[in-house]
Amino acid sequence: MNKIISKEHFSEKVFKLVIEAPLIAKSRKAGHFVIVRVGEKGERMPLTIAAADPKAGTITLVVQEVGLSSTRLCELNEGDYITDVVGPLGQATHIENFGTVVCAGGGVGSSDATHRTGPEGSRKPCDHRTGRT
Repeated sequence: MNKIISKEHFSEKVFKLVIEAPLIAKSRKAGHFVIVRVGEKGERMPLTIAAADPKAGTITLVVQEVGLSSTRLCELNEGDYITDVVGPLGQATHIENFGTVVCAGGGVGSSDATHRTGPEGSRKPCDHRTGRT
């Protein structure tokens, strides 16, 4: 079981969860995901790892509450435990150094864009801007 270290509301139905997962935090790369399950009979949900802190042993997930399983996950609070967090899974994204890049995206799926902007260890601060058309 993995402990929720912090929970933050991004919007009414979007939450940022920082979860204790030291082995995943050490080995994850951009493009990896985890499978999360809430409760013994809960559905297995694939979620992108938005960030990781190997020193703290935590991973960050950004979750949009849309169905029963994601609602159950979002109802948990700091100090609560998630039944299962399995990963990292998937194939890491191949990243090359092309110099300055601009990443544009929208919605919850773009939450990890800053972690795809350069080779491991060379990430520079990014300027995040939001707007509506």
